[in-house]
Amino acid sequence: MKRWPLGVIEGFYGRQWRWEQRRELPRLLRDWGYNAYIYAPKGDGSLRSRWRDDFPKEHSARLRSLSEASIQAGIDWGLGLSPAGLQSEFGDQDQRDLRRKLKQIQSLKPAMLWILFDDLPAGVPQLAARQLAVMAVVRDALPEVRLAMCPSYYSDDPILETLFGRCPEGYFEQLANGLGAEVDLLWTGPQVISTEYRREDMHRASELLGRKPLLWDNYPVNDGRKSSRFLNVLPFRGRQPWLKEACSGHFVNPMNAYHLSFLSLQGLPAGYEQGLSPDAAFKSALMTLPAELAEVLVEYADVFQCQGLDGMPTDLKSVLALRCDGIDHPAAAELAGWLREEYRFDPDCLTE
Repeated sequence: MKRWPLGVIEGFYGRQWRWEQRRELPRLLRDWGYNAYIYAPKGDGSLRSRWRDDFPKEHSARLRSLSEASIQAGIDWGLGLSPAGLQSEFGDQDQRDLRRKLKQIQSLKPAMLWILFDDLPAGVPQLAARQLAVMAVVRDALPEVRLAMCPSYYSDDPILETLFGRCPEGYFEQLANGLGAEVDLLWTGPQVISTEYRREDMHRASELLGRKPLLWDNYPVNDGRKSSRFLNVLPFRGRQPWLKEACSGHFVNPMNAYHLSFLSLQGLPAGYEQGLSPDAAFKSALMTLPAELAEVLVEYADVFQCQGLDGMPTDLKSVLALRCDGIDHPAAAELAGWLREEYRFDPDCLTE
């Protein structure tokens, strides 16, 4: 029986994780209670702006090692491919390029593949038809792989039409009717960064998409110009166990700060399976850290997440960074780096 996917989507902009971190992640996810991991960082041009190019040999070897680490840990692994340009044109050469790339992806033995049309120019009348044609080629090339697609408009949030153009009339009806029921459609909720998910949110998404949404949860990610000023270390809230019946899976997008992301990530599976409260989840996560670092987070987690860097006195940031320097733990080093502006948003990351 196919298990309900609960996983992490490495899908953020900006500063990227290291490969040794990625390779250890499947084991950690298994231990926390997750069962899936999608590799789709916005900084990997081989899956985005340079998707038509073959994977470099060294990069292909890294991806294969990530696949192997996931398989060994019992984690379903997959990639996210953003075929830029195909949302507006899909000719014979485009199809050949796509099939060649899919053959290379198939050699990596993914359990899942997400085709991501998010954050790309949209608004053209033939948008749904182009995307359906792409998905038909993907389905034909990878018949055994579980597929999902991120539509160009992946939330009720009006910011998407502001940024990418007005949603074409009948767009979602065409997608719902043209995609096989086995293909998931990704959805971030009522907002691009949703603070909670209500039953009415999920019901509306199901009606719009013609199937239960596959949830792309943009928490604790903080990769934007505004969001990077805040550190999301507090536990998940507004995510109730009933979501398991209302969506086809739940994937969460972590922060650029790898180890600090663990604080929130650890608690979500226990919330689903054991009904663990957010406060209990946070307390449990803090117990995995050195006492000195846990003390800092107990005292200042709300400040980091609600006031952020721009709301903190300069002297306080300096004192806390120095305090973290004296703690021998990678999460402490990340916290010191964030306090010192090492994770400041770089607009160049959007051009990849």
